[in-house]
Amino acid sequence: MGADEFCAKVGPVRTSTSIPVLLLAGCGFGLQPDNQEGIDAFALGLDSAGEADADTDADSDADSDSDADSDSDADITPEIESIDPNWGTTVGGTEVTLMGTFADDASIRVGGNEADLKSVQPNKNKLVFYAPEADSEGTVSIVLDSNDQTAKLEDAYTYYEDGTGKIGLIGVVTWIDQVGTYWNGATTDVGYAYLNPTQPGDFEWGLVYAPTLDTCTSDLGSYTYAPNLGYYDIGNGSSATLDSGSKSITMSWDPSFGSLLAENLTASAIGAGSTYDLTDLSLGDPLFPEYTTSDVVTIPANFSVTTPALAGSNPPQVAKNFSLAWSGGSPADGVIATLRLWNSGGTGFQETVYCHLRDDGGFNIPSSAWEGGWPVGRQLDILVSRYTVAEGLIPYNNASTAVMGEYVLYGAAFTK
Repeated sequence: MGADEFCAKVGPVRTSTSIPVLLLAGCGFGLQPDNQEGIDAFALGLDSAGEADADTDADSDADSDSDADSDSDADITPEIESIDPNWGTTVGGTEVTLMGTFADDASIRVGGNEADLKSVQPNKNKLVFYAPEADSEGTVSIVLDSNDQTAKLEDAYTYYEDGTGKIGLIGVVTWIDQVGTYWNGATTDVGYAYLNPTQPGDFEWGLVYAPTLDTCTSDLGSYTYAPNLGYYDIGNGSSATLDSGSKSITMSWDPSFGSLLAENLTASAIGAGSTYDLTDLSLGDPLFPEYTTSDVVTIPANFSVTTPALAGSNPPQVAKNFSLAWSGGSPADGVIATLRLWNSGGTGFQETVYCHLRDDGGFNIPSSAWEGGWPVGRQLDILVSRYTVAEGLIPYNNASTAVMGEYVLYGAAFTK
C-alpha cells in the first residue's frame, strides 16, 4: 500500500471518553404457511386436535431453526486478513478496520487491552474498532476472539508517542545567493537541505540563534539552546523527497552529519518563493511508516541588503557596531544575521555572531555583540537570511513539522 493511500485512511485521534458503539441486531426468522391465499392462510384451526398439532409443529420448526443457527456459527473459525491503519498514538482512539472472518460475537484485544467496537459486519468480513490507549510506544499483537475461538496476529499494530502540540520533524532547506563582484573568483549560488525525524518535543528555530528577538549571541559566549528533542537513529536506507512542481529535492541518510541530507543543490531544485510537499519519507527503521505531508517548507522570495552595500563591486567597510538594512521580497517569519570574523591567517573564523531579528527592514548590530576583539582590516562575512517555518502534520503521531526555509544573501566587508 502506498504512502498516499496509507495517509488518506487515517482518521483524527478521538479524545472523547465516550466512544459510540454500534450494536447490530440479529436477523429474525419468521414462519410462512405453504398456502398464502387470503388472511385465513395465517389463522390456525381451533379444534382440539388441530390446536395441539399446530403448537407442536411450530415449536419443532423453531427448534430446528435455532439448531441451524448454532451449526452455522460453529463452522466459523476467526481469521485476521488485514489491519488498516496498523499504527496510532498512545492516547488511543484511532479508528482501525480489520478484514477477516468472524461471527457476530467478535471482540478485539490490542496489546492485551480490550478495544471498543464501532461496527461488526460478518457478512462483509469487516470489523471496525477504536484502538485502546497504551502506556508506551512499541509494536503489539492484535487478538480476535469469536465463537469461543481466537485468532492472533503478532506485531500487528504499532503505538507511537502522541505528538499533539509537539514537534516531530525538524530540518532546513536553504538557498545561498552570493552577492558582490569583489570575490576572488566567480561567485557560486548553492543550496542544501536536511531533515531529522525526532521524538515529539518542544523546539523553536529562532532560539537556536538567540534567546529573544532583536538580540545577538556569540559563539565565544555562554548562550546555548538545548531543545527537548530525542533524535531517532534511522540509519542507512532512509530517504526523503521534497517536491514543488518541477523542482525536487531528494535526501539520503548521511551518518557523519546525522541527518537526511542533500548538498550542492542548484536552482533547478530550489526556487525562491517555492513551497514544497514532503512526498516521500522512507526510514530505515521498519517501525516507522512511510508518510507524506503537504506544504512542509516554503523558501522566501528574493530580497536585497541595502546596508552595507554587499552587492557592489567593492566590499564595504564596517565598524564594530554597524547598521543592517534590507528590503524587497515579501514578509517572512524572521531574519537571521550571521557575522563571521576571519582570523589573522585567513584559515578560519575568530568569532561568529548570530542575530535573530524581526523582519522589519533594519537592525543596528551593537558593539556588545562581540565577545572578542575587533581587529581592523579583517574580512567579515555577512549572511542575511530571511526565513519561514511551515508546520505540516505527521499522520502517525499527530506531531507537527518544523522545517525552516531560508533565502540567504551572502556578502562580505572589511572591518574598520
